[in-house]
Amino acid sequence: MRRITPEERLKMRKVYVRKMMNEVRTQGFRAMTIPKIAKLMNISRASLYNYFSSKEDVIQEVIIVYTDYLEESKEFIQDQTRSYSVRLQKVFEQAVFSGYYTSDVFIKDLKESCPLLYEKKLQSHKENRQAVQKFYQDGITDGVFHSINPKILIMRDETALKTLLNTSFLQDVGISLEKALGDYFEAMYQLVVPGSVNEKHSIDHVVQPILDRLSVE
Repeated sequence: MRRITPEERLKMRKVYVRKMMNEVRTQGFRAMTIPKIAKLMNISRASLYNYFSSKEDVIQEVIIVYTDYLEESKEFIQDQTRSYSVRLQKVFEQAVFSGYYTSDVFIKDLKESCPLLYEKKLQSHKENRQAVQKFYQDGITDGVFHSINPKILIMRDETALKTLLNTSFLQDVGISLEKALGDYFEAMYQLVVPGSVNEKHSIDHVVQPILDRLSVE
C-alpha cells in the first residue's frame, strides 16, 4: 500500500471534514461517534485513522478549516488593490458562511467541550471583524460608502444573515434561500454611494457560487 505523504494527509483532512460540516452545523458534535464520523466522511473507520488520531482531532480540523477561511477572507478584504465593490462581495460571502456554519448548537458544543478551540475561533472571528470594520471605515473616508457606523453594519449583517439562513424562517415567510440572499445583497449594496464605483456584478454572479458551495458541503 502506497504511503500517504504529509501533504496529501493535510489536504485530505480538509476534504473529509468538509463532508461532515453540515451535520456538525445542524446537530453539533458531542454525540458523534467515530463510526458516525466515518460514515459522514464516506470512508471506513480504519481509513479515518489514517488521517485523524481521535474525535478531538477531527473537531480541531473543523476549526482549522473555518479559521483558515476567515484568514483568507481577511487578507482579501484588506487588499486595497481590489475594488471596493469586489471586496464588499467578499464581506457578504464571509458573513454568509460564518452565519451558516457557526450555529448555536455547534458553538455551544465547542465552548463546553473544547474551550481552547472555542477561544481560537473567537480570536479569528474578532480579527476578521476588525478587518471588515476598517474596510467599511475606509470606504466611508474615500466617499464610496454612506456614512454609517461600521459596527452597526457588522451587527446588521451578522444578525440578519443568521436569521435568513434559518430554514424554518424561510419556510414561514415563503422565500427561497437564493431569493433571500439575493435580496439581502441588494440591500447591502445600498451602502454604496451612487456613481462611486464602476462595476457591480449580477446577483447570480454573487449568490450562485455561495449556494453551490453550501450544497456541496
